[in-house]
Amino acid sequence: MRKLLAFAAVMLFVPAISASAALLEGTVAKVDQGKKQILLQTDKGQETVEFSAGTKGADKVKAGDRVKVNYTEKAGKIVADAIDASNSSAAPSTGDRPMAPGGMKDAPPSGIR
Repeated sequence: MRKLLAFAAVMLFVPAISASAALLEGTVAKVDQGKKQILLQTDKGQETVEFSAGTKGADKVKAGDRVKVNYTEKAGKIVADAIDASNSSAAPSTGDRPMAPGGMKDAPPSGIR
């Protein structure tokens, strides 16, 4: 009887163990807020990622963003836990120039006085 109870207890936790967290990276091709889905272009092809109102970062994602998605697979679907977006389509502004030696942005090139 104890073995049967132990076996039943283990079987209750097997589904929870099989859903493990993973990471997916790619570029957002499309966001469908109505369906709560993101079409993600990865190195291996396109993946559909589902999200919910509780998914961190889902409200900030837009097409063209390079993202990292922390997800769990549930019933064969990729369900995002968190989405970290970095907008790679934005060009750097002129204010983002590297500093010259000594910390001056507008210092002349070395050798010119």
